[in-house]
Amino acid sequence: MKGPRMGALFLLGYVVSIGVATYLMKVSLRSITAYQINVFMGLAMLAVSVPAALIADGTLGLRAQRLGLVIGVSVLMAIGSIFYALALGRLPAGPAAAMATSYVVVVVVLSAIFLRERIDLVTGLGVTLTVAGVAVLSFRT
Repeated sequence: MKGPRMGALFLLGYVVSIGVATYLMKVSLRSITAYQINVFMGLAMLAVSVPAALIADGTLGLRAQRLGLVIGVSVLMAIGSIFYALALGRLPAGPAAAMATSYVVVVVVLSAIFLRERIDLVTGLGVTLTVAGVAVLSFRT
């Protein structure tokens, strides 16, 4: 299975994994810190990603000209993860998770600016609904 169907299955896996993990993270923050959970997340990512890369790509090789970008993405993801865990420790899980999805707006704007992706009516509506949903759920905090 390839293409959009496989992409949809990957997204479903992402949604289920992140949803369950977010709930469990909220529970675990009662006994460990946001920093500790991120250390374990990093170790788990290493344990899962290395075999996956070796199986899928057959290598861990990376072109030198892309190394800076890869490091930048990795550092930003790690910082974002720590911020998310810190927020989750201080906010209800549902609204925190909903607010976190507003990163979609940042992706749409940056993609329009730098990748020249068009913001059509459907994309604009989706961004508007995302912001509205986050605003509604934020009233609960």
